[in-house]
Amino acid sequence: MFNQTIVRIGIRYGVISGAVCFALVALLYFMGYNPFGEAGRISYLPIPVFIFLAIRYFKKYNFGDLSFGKGFRLGLAVAFYTALCASMLVFLLIYLVGPEIVQQHVTEMKVLLEESREEQVRVLGQQMYEEGLKALDAVTPSMLAADDFVRRMFAGLVFSLVAAIFFRK
Repeated sequence: MFNQTIVRIGIRYGVISGAVCFALVALLYFMGYNPFGEAGRISYLPIPVFIFLAIRYFKKYNFGDLSFGKGFRLGLAVAFYTALCASMLVFLLIYLVGPEIVQQHVTEMKVLLEESREEQVRVLGQQMYEEGLKALDAVTPSMLAADDFVRRMFAGLVFSLVAAIFFRK
């Protein structure tokens, strides 16, 4: 059940991937973009690259013995450590930079909500729209970091499935 090789490779590739993801987030911020909005999607690109590299490395140095389950577990390990590392570094960035990064994100999200107001009210209703608008005012750095973690884990889950199917025996 527990495979130490999978954990070691997952940590190695996951932490490197998390650092690269964070570097892209920091770069976006210092270039003046909102790293948690639309522009921040570019920071998810290292995830599939490092998942594929980790699974390829495992298969190459373990005599080609790679089942779907092992590949999937390795991909999830890389995704977990990527998400953990990147979200912790994002949390530190938010606290070091100050509240302006959170306010920039909240402002951008409010503008997006206002632009799509009619459609949001039609789909969700007026009350849900107003609650969503109020919830934006309560966004904290820990909420942004947790959201970043969940999104990176989900992206990693999807790419782990694809990579495990691609590299299986």
